Amino acid sequence: MNLFRAARSITANHAAPPRPFRALVLRGWRRSSALAGLFGFLFVALATAQESVAEPAEDAPAAETTEVESRLIRLRLPITGNADAHFKNVIQRAVGQMKASGPAAADRRPVLVVEFDPQRAGNGFGQGSDFERALSVARFLTSDELNGIKTVAYIPRTIKGHAVLVAMACEEIVMAPDAEIGEAGVDEDPTRPVEPGVVRWYEQIAEGKRTIPEAIAIGMLGEAEVLQVETEDGTHFVLGDELEELARNHTVVEEKTLVPPGSLGLFSGREGRELRFVKHFADDRDSLARVLQVSPASLIEDQSLVADWRPIMIDIKGPLTASVVKRVETMIGSELERSQVNWIGLRIDSPGGRWSDCLRLADTLATLDREKVRTVAYVPVEASGGAALVALACEQLVMQPGAHVGGMPAAPGDPNDLPEVDTEFESAKVSIRESLAAKTNHSWSLLIGMVDPTIEVFRYTHRQTGETKFFSPAEANEQPDANDWRQDEAITKAGAPLKLSAEDAKGLGIASQVVDNFDEFRQLYGFGEGEPREVRPNWALELVEALASPGLAVALLVIGIIGIYIELHTPGLGVGGFVATVAFLLFFWSKFLHGTVEWLEILLFLGGVFFLLLELLVLPGFGIFGLGGAAMILAAIVLAGTTSWLPRTDNELAELRGSLTVVVGGLLAALAAAMALRRYLPHAPILRDIMLAPPAGEELIEREHREALADFTGLVGHEGTAATHLMPAGKATIDGRLIDVIADGDVIDRGTPVEVVSARGTRVMVRAIRNA
Repeated sequence: MNLFRAARSITANHAAPPRPFRALVLRGWRRSSALAGLFGFLFVALATAQESVAEPAEDAPAAETTEVESRLIRLRLPITGNADAHFKNVIQRAVGQMKASGPAAADRRPVLVVEFDPQRAGNGFGQGSDFERALSVARFLTSDELNGIKTVAYIPRTIKGHAVLVAMACEEIVMAPDAEIGEAGVDEDPTRPVEPGVVRWYEQIAEGKRTIPEAIAIGMLGEAEVLQVETEDGTHFVLGDELEELARNHTVVEEKTLVPPGSLGLFSGREGRELRFVKHFADDRDSLARVLQVSPASLIEDQSLVADWRPIMIDIKGPLTASVVKRVETMIGSELERSQVNWIGLRIDSPGGRWSDCLRLADTLATLDREKVRTVAYVPVEASGGAALVALACEQLVMQPGAHVGGMPAAPGDPNDLPEVDTEFESAKVSIRESLAAKTNHSWSLLIGMVDPTIEVFRYTHRQTGETKFFSPAEANEQPDANDWRQDEAITKAGAPLKLSAEDAKGLGIASQVVDNFDEFRQLYGFGEGEPREVRPNWALELVEALASPGLAVALLVIGIIGIYIELHTPGLGVGGFVATVAFLLFFWSKFLHGTVEWLEILLFLGGVFFLLLELLVLPGFGIFGLGGAAMILAAIVLAGTTSWLPRTDNELAELRGSLTVVVGGLLAALAAAMALRRYLPHAPILRDIMLAPPAGEELIEREHREALADFTGLVGHEGTAATHLMPAGKATIDGRLIDVIADGDVIDRGTPVEVVSARGTRVMVRAIRNA
């Protein structure tokens, strides 16, 4: 059991001073008479009405704005894991910067804005925060470390769960009018009442900051009915069981139920403004800057505050091929393991490539743990086609003026330039819809719309929360609250994939920032000279690229086949076997790292070699194991040059043709080399001593004489048994002697009775004996 949770019951008794009645917190002076009370109420109501008339409908800044030091930091919701410790470190850095900039003006304190950022994945409202983590952040915001700093909670989108406690710990709350705050108890076990310790902390934070009234805070937990009561001395927010006590001491003029019994309080920005716990309205950061009277530039999140970055930069230039994807994945994996980097930048200038390759890299980036590493796509020129999916799979997108993301490459004739209506493209769209989109902050409509001209994408606004998303009508109808989404303007053009300039991407919130050059990009994240470190392929990756090229692949095949040829013509295991083993290992290793070899090809090759050796060394003759093993080896070598074992698209067919060309070229070159070696190698000064050269001279004459003396004509008519499969050659046992024979006609299975039908010297012809 968590020690903190174990202490909740203790905090219920000791966390805050006891109070005899909640209503006494806001008690004013006692009425002297009913008439005086009525006049007092009319006076207050008149003053309030005059104030409401005088107050502008929209928040407006003062006529003269005084520059004040300010910082904005984002709090990603839900708050889980070690997010509280990380966020407190960010706050400390921000406060340190503001205090280091000099003393504050006498009438203006530095402003720290906490922007609540519920992640779009899941429910989208940030619920799921751990109470202890949220309380840790809330207590830090109310601690002495932030003395002299004005804290503002900025809520542009609806937040629910215990993140509400963090907002209560700020001095002011600024919300979008349609955003909502509340339902804090949604993060508690619905089958059990909220623990007293949790309620007590909500009371204590509310009482200490007085941003949200205590009764409303408790109502958000769902622990009691909440009433708004008008008395002669003003407005009171009380719980249902406190109304009677309030009525004994005040004249109740009107009461209104804010949170019914058994409900979780949830309030929009407009309702919060009416209840006076929301200070201002702000739909975006520009309007937030106006109401806070600070510079808009100061409300751009300073990335250098977020963490102590250990950054690397990887260049992706040109088409995204399987080798490029494999190289980038290898570099990322190596750096994460060896250097423990927590910031990965991808400088993308690419027209895309095959859908499977682009999706593979996009999925790799989207799957990285965002609590441990940040991914940033930097697009100085273009990220078209599948490269747009890679850019949007990163956590942040930064672009240069004149750059664009999305759309298809302009180069005609490129096999990757148009999204062909084929199986691969349809499969890619399914993968985007069912897998990739859920791992990013973007809808599947936006991702597919970047590469598919048939998808129409619109801006949608949620009527209740004010949240904006980009959907196709089909995806909008799939939403559980589909009726609450209002369709606004289209962001795609009919008949063309979505292609966004840097300015348009920034305006739509797809790009986080636009910078003029790479130096500004570095400054955006607070990097010094020499940062981020450029990561390039090492010698091993360069070697893989070279070995995987068609020319060297053919050379490795030729060397491997020649090595086998030499091994078969030398006694024992020698140089040929070693050379062949090394050549084939390099061939498959390079293809494996190149991304075209998986375990299937390796197992096929090893199985083929095993069956071939079994046939040659164990089973006499050359039968199914020999033919099957050779076929398996050939299939493994062909498949090693392709990414799909069954080609379905033009690209896959082109890959297969290229792989077949390599294999056929290697076989022809090996055949020519074998013929040359057969003729010249036995006479080479070094190799002639280890080669099994054919007999010559007197040795040849003697062997021919011995073979001439062998005469099997006397076996004609004799019967025996096939010792091996006769296909057509093999061995048979005749008169107790094992003799090389040839089947006359069909293949004869091992163990079949045979009869010798003819014999000429050592050539013996047999046929199967059929049952009568």
